[in-house]
Amino acid sequence: MARRKVAVTTYAGYRSAERPVSFGLEGEKIVIAEVLSRWVEQDAEDKRQRRCFRVKGDDGFTYLLSYVEQTGEWYLE
Repeated sequence: MARRKVAVTTYAGYRSAERPVSFGLEGEKIVIAEVLSRWVEQDAEDKRQRRCFRVKGDDGFTYLLSYVEQTGEWYLE
C-alpha cells in the first residue's frame, strides 16, 4: 500500500495530537481499538519529525499511521 494522507481524529493530552482515536479509510470510519506501539522518526534530509503509531482498528486489521509534526498531516503507511 502506498503512503497516503488521511483524516485522523486525535486525543489531545499534554501535547496536540497526542495519539490517534479514529481515521477515515475509503469512506469508512475506523476506530482505534488499541495502540500497539509508537515511536518517533526523524528524516535525515529535511529534519522533519514523524510520530508513528502501529494500531489495531475495530475492524481487526493492523495499520501504521504517521503524524508529521511540522505540517500537522497524518498519513497511512
